Amino acid sequence: MTLKKTHKLAYKWFKKFAEKKVNEKLEHDLESAHSEIRGAVYLSVTILYSILGMIISFVALSILVFIILPSIDIYLNNIMTGFFLFLSVLIGVCIYLISLQIPGFTAKSRGKKIDQNLPYALNFVSAMSSAGVTPTEIFKSLSKQEIYGEIREEASWIYRDVALLGTDILTAIKNNMNRTPSEKFQEFLQGLIVTVTSGGSLKSYFVAKANQFMIENRQNQKQFIETLSIMAESYVTAAVAGVLLLFIVIPIMMIISGDASQLNFLYVLIFLVVPMIHLGFSYVIRAMSMEA
Repeated sequence: MTLKKTHKLAYKWFKKFAEKKVNEKLEHDLESAHSEIRGAVYLSVTILYSILGMIISFVALSILVFIILPSIDIYLNNIMTGFFLFLSVLIGVCIYLISLQIPGFTAKSRGKKIDQNLPYALNFVSAMSSAGVTPTEIFKSLSKQEIYGEIREEASWIYRDVALLGTDILTAIKNNMNRTPSEKFQEFLQGLIVTVTSGGSLKSYFVAKANQFMIENRQNQKQFIETLSIMAESYVTAAVAGVLLLFIVIPIMMIISGDASQLNFLYVLIFLVVPMIHLGFSYVIRAMSMEA
């Protein structure tokens, strides 16, 4: 991969520091996320962005404290001024820490996508194995199937190691087993290596794993549907029936007591509580759907 000018500049400036401070976790996360830059380069870019963020925020806060606020007759004491300027350092540190976590989050997201498509990809693999296709050709063919998403990327890296780097298929599988973010796919590759080295039947292994993951997928989908039904019942009870009951009871209580002070509570319920309930249920259901 050709590095961007920003990457080259950052690596030139912070090369010595980054080479010493980069750790195995960052390198592994970058590989699992299928990032095409090395850990030292990524760390150098992170440092550069952190410094730029600190400088830009320092200038912006300085303009706010020394120009904008005094223009509207707002003057800060020394403690508040120092606090505002210190925020620039805090922003730089946050950019640095968050950037270091991004590869891990990306790898975790890839792992979920691999698990989702794994049962269907293994059906494709078992069908090819039944036709007598070799593992190398299976991964080559799988790397061209865009429908399987991230599994296609995993297969393409395995075939890349064989076709471009000249490694044997077992070594390529072992390398991918160490960097894949999916535990299920890692388990599948480990079993594949054991089957090949022990002289077992690849056809039987692929069929067995395809059936296993398909059964697990059905169970997960069934559990998701049951959980979704519970959420639907909770939504009807809390967000529909419960809210309608309050809309009826509160005005009746106001009429009986002649006290209009509860009207403010009704406004809060209508304009704040009800939208928050609906947004909360929407967020939870969306998160569940993405995981399923």
